Amino acid sequence: MDQGLAALLGATVGVAGTVLASAITGWSARQQVQAQARAEHAHWRRQVRRDAYSAFLAPASEAQHALKMAGRAFMGEEDVEEVDRRLQHAQGQLALAQAAWANLAVEGPETVEQASRNVYTTLRSMQTTLLAMRDSPDNGPNGDVPFVERHAVEVGRLSERIGEFTAAARSALDDIGD
Repeated sequence: MDQGLAALLGATVGVAGTVLASAITGWSARQQVQAQARAEHAHWRRQVRRDAYSAFLAPASEAQHALKMAGRAFMGEEDVEEVDRRLQHAQGQLALAQAAWANLAVEGPETVEQASRNVYTTLRSMQTTLLAMRDSPDNGPNGDVPFVERHAVEVGRLSERIGEFTAAARSALDDIGD
């Protein structure tokens, strides 16, 4: 009887070991699947963000260029039609940047959204300054020095803001846990 009990006990331990090994294997497989799913989600999230950041940065940069060129055209010559064409182009790019900015509010993170808001606000300020300069009774290359000075400050500030946005976007893309 002792040998039979020992055999039964041995078989039970063997079955328990097999069940335990199966449970550990199943748990391990589940962990791997979850880790893979998290990695895929993080990759997808980075791609969505990268697309959103690019969708904002492209028209913002184009608006920056158009506004700088409008300022140069205005200060270099009195061709109001050329200034208006460039301001019109900038307006179209600002509309695209605004639409992309709304998407950034969703995609985040907050640091990128704030940086994009700073870029957009500075672009609008530049546009407002140029419109005021154009509509000023003293418009012309040297007519309204305060507007010219303000525009020069805004050009520099905008370059800084775009740099801050780019840095915040890169940081967000590198932060896979967000």
